[in-house]
Amino acid sequence: MEALGYLWLRPWCLGLLGVAIFAALAGIRSSGRLGAWERAMDPELLDWMRRTGRVTAGGTARNFLPALVLAVLAVALAGPAHERRESNSYRNLDGVVLVLDLSPSVTDSGRLFDVITAARLATEAAGTRQVALVVYAGEAYVAQPFSSDARALSGTLALIDAQSMPVEGSRPATALRLTRENLEAAEILAADVVLLSDGGALGPEAMGEARTLAARGWNVSAIAVPGVAGGSGALDALARAGGGAFATLEDPFPVVSRLSSRPVRRLIDTGFAMLVLKDYGRTVLLLALIPAFLLLPRGRRA
Repeated sequence: MEALGYLWLRPWCLGLLGVAIFAALAGIRSSGRLGAWERAMDPELLDWMRRTGRVTAGGTARNFLPALVLAVLAVALAGPAHERRESNSYRNLDGVVLVLDLSPSVTDSGRLFDVITAARLATEAAGTRQVALVVYAGEAYVAQPFSSDARALSGTLALIDAQSMPVEGSRPATALRLTRENLEAAEILAADVVLLSDGGALGPEAMGEARTLAARGWNVSAIAVPGVAGGSGALDALARAGGGAFATLEDPFPVVSRLSSRPVRRLIDTGFAMLVLKDYGRTVLLLALIPAFLLLPRGRRA
């Protein structure tokens, strides 16, 4: 749960705010009353004790203090947190892999420039995360290992043309398998894999690789290049199997916007929250001492 740039590490604890509201309503009902004193004492004696200051009716402000303590405790336990400035040191825990289909059906389609442009958009959307590039046709190769140097990747993309692949064909399953091996070798905990393809040769093996990647926390998205009949449908199915998003070359932004969303939430889910977030819960907890101190009994004059 995220609001105003802050994340709640334990948002379910905000449910205690309901208890605080109930306590506040109880405080309103008891304001200006003496509680059990009214039932246990003679009215005349109680009136005399009130006039002489022996007993004091509860004030509205004081009756709200328990509710305020509970509300502050609820916020503290929910764990308001903000991204650490030094969290960039841990960006290697979250990466992006672009998988480019350079089979003849794509390179001869006249849309190769658009494919490269979409890859550049995805690179920019990745932000400070490390990005790797895998290209494939009849075989698959790592064209760019994981790097946060956007200029290096841009230079690699600029060199890609119709003659880049030495072996013709289309083997997306091999490319996805190579992607998985590289993610494992780099020990990436959370990743987005983006396949840019016309959907050629997608079969059960490629779908299996997408499911395997998703099971490891590495989502597979797809950007469809028009050309192969039924290719878009196959790529849509691949994205669903991989737990990612689907887009077309004409409108790649459903995938690009997914990449540009903050990756911190995924790192929290992998158990590395304290590496990338500063928890302000203990600081907020200290604020609860102020209304709690006001609840302490005060001495009375003789």
